[in-house]
Amino acid sequence: MKKTIVFLLFSFITSLSFSQTSWELKKDVEGIQVYTREINGSSINEFRAVAVYQTTMNELVRVITDAQNLKRWNYKTIKSKLLKKTSNNKFIVYMYNDFGWLVKDRDHVSEITVVPVNETTIKITINPLPKYLPEVANAIRIKEFSGFWLLEKQANGIRVTQQMHGEPRGYVPTILVNATLAKAPLYTFKQLKKVLKTSSKH
Repeated sequence: MKKTIVFLLFSFITSLSFSQTSWELKKDVEGIQVYTREINGSSINEFRAVAVYQTTMNELVRVITDAQNLKRWNYKTIKSKLLKKTSNNKFIVYMYNDFGWLVKDRDHVSEITVVPVNETTIKITINPLPKYLPEVANAIRIKEFSGFWLLEKQANGIRVTQQMHGEPRGYVPTILVNATLAKAPLYTFKQLKKVLKTSSKH
C-alpha cells in the first residue's frame, strides 16, 4: 500500500513538473526568435529568446556578467551594479527597472553563476537573492524568478538562448504582462548585438 501511495505521489509531482504548454513563437525579427509558454502554477508566462551572434564565447560571458554595464542593454534597466564577486564564476548583481508612470518600478538582486557544460557549451544561471539588500521605498523587490543564458558554439557563430520566468508582484495586470512579454527579450537581444559589435572594435 505504501509503495502504491509513493508511486502515485511521484506520478502526480512528475505530471506537474511537465505540465507547461508548448513554446509559441511570438517574435521573429532580425534573426531573433522569441517564444512564450504558459507555466504551471503561475498566471505569468515564461519566455525564451534565441539568436546567433558572431563573437566569441569569452566575450559573451564577459558582457553578460559585466554587472556595471547591464543597464546599457537590458530592457528597462536604468541601474545595475556588482555587489560582490564571490568566486571566479559567481557574481551577486543588483538591477533596477524603470517601467514608466503606468507601472511601479521594480528591482532585484540575483546570483549569476557561470557553469561550463562541455567544451562547446556554457550555461549562466540566474537565481534570486531578495534579502541580500534592504528593499528601497520607490520600487517593488522582485523575489520570485529564475532563468538562464545558454551559450552554444556552432559552425555559424554562438547560439545564445535566454530563458526566464518571474513573478512581478504588486499590481500589474496579468493580461498586459503576457501580451507584452516578448517585447523585453527582443529589445535586450537587439541591444546585446550592438554592445558586442562595439566591443569587437576595441
